[in-house]
Amino acid sequence: MADGIAREVFGLLFDTSSEAVFVVDRASQRIVSANLRAAEMLHHTLDSLIGVSLGELVHDVERDLTSPGFYEEVALRGSDGYPVYVELHVVHVRTETAGELAAFAARDTSERRMLERELVAKHSALYTAHADLERAHDQLGAAKSELEARNQQIALLAWRAAMGELVAGIAHHLNNPVGALVSTLRRMSDAVARLPAGARGELDRHVVRGVELTRRIESSVAAIVTASRSTGQPASTGRELPPELATALTAFAEQLEDIPRKEPS
Repeated sequence: MADGIAREVFGLLFDTSSEAVFVVDRASQRIVSANLRAAEMLHHTLDSLIGVSLGELVHDVERDLTSPGFYEEVALRGSDGYPVYVELHVVHVRTETAGELAAFAARDTSERRMLERELVAKHSALYTAHADLERAHDQLGAAKSELEARNQQIALLAWRAAMGELVAGIAHHLNNPVGALVSTLRRMSDAVARLPAGARGELDRHVVRGVELTRRIESSVAAIVTASRSTGQPASTGRELPPELATALTAFAEQLEDIPRKEPS
């Protein structure tokens, strides 16, 4: 009887189709026929599948599958209780022998569903890895910026240390002749002071000018040292030494040669 109903509804497709096929009596909602593929998919024998109600076969009992149409993600219940996900085509037919029937053609999508879930999981893992990579990139950028800042600080400290050594050397080489010059000007001033008032005129002006230029040199050296100790900016090179000092000293040397020297007793 069941095979007769199936062949009356589907013809040879009932036996040759790769899809699972079962026929339900619309009045009783029970399976009256099924093909071998349906039994294999649901892990039933053909005899045990006949007479099972549609409500027992479907996990989501509140879902109406009796109307004709196409249904996706339908979970059928296997003999082991685990869901078998299928795409379901439902058509209504009427036969002379069995009356009003609903024919169900189911295509197993469990493997595709599993692959989709794996794809979603891999996509999620890839997204997480990409987020981790972005965080690592940001951390690397921050570390690079910090390293560059530290390198600049180290370079600045090294520059200051080098400038300190350079300025110390310049100050040493300038202070020695400046000190000698100050001592010489002092002795020249004492020597001029012992001359008669009429012989001093031009010499007094040269001595005063020499003292003034010497003080400017001392001020320039002090400015160089101070600038080298300041933060952020390179040390100032100071002012150029005025040429008047050389002129004045030349004049002193020429006139001092004419000053009478006291012979030692």
